[in-house]
Amino acid sequence: MAFALGFAPGVEAQEGEPRLAPPRLLEAPEVTLPAGSEPLPDDAAVVVELTVAADGTVADARVLETPRAELGPLVLEAVRGARFAPATRDGEPVTARVRFRYRIAPAPPPPPPDVPAPTPTAPASEPPPSTPVDDAVDDAGPELGVTARVDPVESGAADRITLRGAELTTVPGTYGDPVRVVASLPGVARSPFGLGYFLVRGANFQNTGYLIDGFPVPILYHLVAGPSVLHGSLVDELHFYPGGYPVAYGRYTAGIIALDTAPIELDGDFRAEVQIDGYRGSALATVVLPDHLGSISASFRRSYYDLVFPLYQEIYGRAAEDIVNNPFAGIQFYYMDVAVRAELRLAARVRASVLILGSDDSYDQRGTFAGGRASEGARTNLGVDFQRAIVGLRFRFDHGGQLAISGMLGRDGNRFDSAQAGRDALHFEQEAYVAGLRVDASIPWSSTVQTRFGLDVLANLYGLRATLPTPPGFGAYPRPLADPQLTSIGQTLVSETAALYLEQVFDLAPVELSLGGRFDLMRHGSRLDAYPDPRAVARWRVVPEVTIKLASGLFSQPPNPYSASPRGGNPQLPAERSWQSSAGVEATLPEAIEARVTGYYTRFFQLTRSTDALQTSATGELERVTALGDGEGQAYGLEVLLRRRIEAGLFGWVSYTLSRSERFIDGGQVVPFQFDQTHVLNFALSYGFDGWRFGVRFQLATGAWTTAIDGAAYDADASAYAPYRAGLTERLPTYHRLDVRGERDFQLGPLRGSVYVDIQNVYNAPSQEGILYQYDFRTTSPLPGIPILPSIGVRFFWEPGITDASEDPPASPTRERDLDDAELLRRLPMPARREAAR
Repeated sequence: MAFALGFAPGVEAQEGEPRLAPPRLLEAPEVTLPAGSEPLPDDAAVVVELTVAADGTVADARVLETPRAELGPLVLEAVRGARFAPATRDGEPVTARVRFRYRIAPAPPPPPPDVPAPTPTAPASEPPPSTPVDDAVDDAGPELGVTARVDPVESGAADRITLRGAELTTVPGTYGDPVRVVASLPGVARSPFGLGYFLVRGANFQNTGYLIDGFPVPILYHLVAGPSVLHGSLVDELHFYPGGYPVAYGRYTAGIIALDTAPIELDGDFRAEVQIDGYRGSALATVVLPDHLGSISASFRRSYYDLVFPLYQEIYGRAAEDIVNNPFAGIQFYYMDVAVRAELRLAARVRASVLILGSDDSYDQRGTFAGGRASEGARTNLGVDFQRAIVGLRFRFDHGGQLAISGMLGRDGNRFDSAQAGRDALHFEQEAYVAGLRVDASIPWSSTVQTRFGLDVLANLYGLRATLPTPPGFGAYPRPLADPQLTSIGQTLVSETAALYLEQVFDLAPVELSLGGRFDLMRHGSRLDAYPDPRAVARWRVVPEVTIKLASGLFSQPPNPYSASPRGGNPQLPAERSWQSSAGVEATLPEAIEARVTGYYTRFFQLTRSTDALQTSATGELERVTALGDGEGQAYGLEVLLRRRIEAGLFGWVSYTLSRSERFIDGGQVVPFQFDQTHVLNFALSYGFDGWRFGVRFQLATGAWTTAIDGAAYDADASAYAPYRAGLTERLPTYHRLDVRGERDFQLGPLRGSVYVDIQNVYNAPSQEGILYQYDFRTTSPLPGIPILPSIGVRFFWEPGITDASEDPPASPTRERDLDDAELLRRLPMPARREAAR
């Protein structure tokens, strides 16, 4: 079969606009399907994304859409040998990333006997008239804002939703950061106070992993509704696996959020970006290396909540007679992050990258809070900081084979302090030094068989320091604690995991089957255990528009290092495990609408639970432990995602999760999980036109469970009131919130950017995150959540060589490497844009 590579024609720029022209194909090798391949429909096509360097060579390529798995490697092999006339800007060659569609024409019939076959020739610069040519993939218009995409391409993943943005700025409530959008996707329960942790499919916070370029980080988002810990312009894609993630990943019993970075490729040699709003400031600069061999980007961001909140406290304090109406009283917090990323093209198919990242978060609450329920002298402090250095090499081989080798060094820090009036302060601090190594490879043996395998190693050296109440000794009755004695604990722990994984993919159209396994060797506490985790995923494409999927597998996660410590924990804790199964349907509907319905069931076992039980130590002696690894539970539910793809500047989605999460306690009793949320509904809609963008996002969630207290009795020995707890029998009020955003693009000489207004919780819904009790438990006050947070901001970009525009300002190009035909149209004034579109 022959492949035709189609290009949309160039567009003329009006006076004052830079003249931009897309790459033009000069020559490319012929591509044919293997003999005996099953015929394809007449309109079959492969969509590819190419990075065409300034010298006309293909620096990078990847398949976005393909009707059959075997077509991808064939097209990639051919296109890497293609030669182009490069994209130009005012006549000067520039690097451009473009998306094109290979329209597949039927193969010519074999020649009759005694008639020699014609000699193959390279494709002409324009496709033959008999082969229809599509315009660029983005012919419906520019993609405004973050797009959430149901992406079933990855074999071995039960579910994957990809977040990708052309401008990364238009979803309300994110303050210009797209990575926060994952909180509105199916399977994700709402986390209190907008913390940078997520509850996925009924699991706990620590059971969902956060990865950057394949390696774990303690948080992916800054605390208290902050953005991601990495500048959005450095983010290429974010893959959200709500469950059933591929065997290449491990160490988590719920889902994974994997963030991939990428270079910012420019038209010129330099670009600067600045953003300032009511709560933070950020700056980013990118420099292109000589001969366009790569680039270096550096970013810095810091919030100034610590400067703004005192003003809010004063405003609310004057307006309210009682401090209970002041949600900002006694609160201070900030975040900061810095990153440097470098990318170098060592050869045509070899790339090297370096990412250095640092992040710091601090939350401090002291003094009176929530109507005086927390009295003067009380204090709570929480801090999370980490640093990472990640180095990677990527190799691409003939016939579609790939190899990636990457290494990581890092440090994590966590601290928590708590003090009550008249009592000594409690303190917990954890510092960890982390090292990791990954080797990931894939080999396409044929059009129907592909093998993926690799190595995943992670080592942690933990230092724990804590000041905690002294526990009662072995065999002793709890002694009077009217004046509690505190004990300082300091210890060093080691946790190591090494894993080999293997996955075999069989494409037996219309059925695709992925069979794989991961073999983890884990050392923690006093244990060294092996955990084999088999996994399987099957997809059946019933018709081109409908796919049925089934998945099942085992997942393992080492216990928390503090829980497995010899002092204060249990060194004999096993790894936590889960068995995840899911079934669902994915469908493509008219009007650019996608639908996905998934039912899931997860069985948790070997969960870590708190206790004061006795057990036999490794030396045969009895010891009292604070944790056991025999907890069990289950979670099940239904997830629905209905999404409209970008079309005419309009996109949006509705996600709904119906779920139940339970834990099993002594005697087989089933109780709800503390953070179980039966209903979670999210709605997001964004529309852009003529340089304006407007968006709205709404969230509705069942309130979390809370422990009911039926009075209290005074304990003279402890000199405190002891509550009568009735268990998790009450829920907090239903949570709801509306966010809105408006934005306007501008261009002033060499500066391009936008001015925006972003308002979280626009109608100031009185969200409640908990219940605060008076010391004798007689009166209560709601623990308030995040109130209305309005923000006005500006972001602008400066790149030498960009001139002022006339009439209609173009949309700000936050991703210069997406220089496809939609971007060319976007940079024109509106009259010329409409004419070019016609």
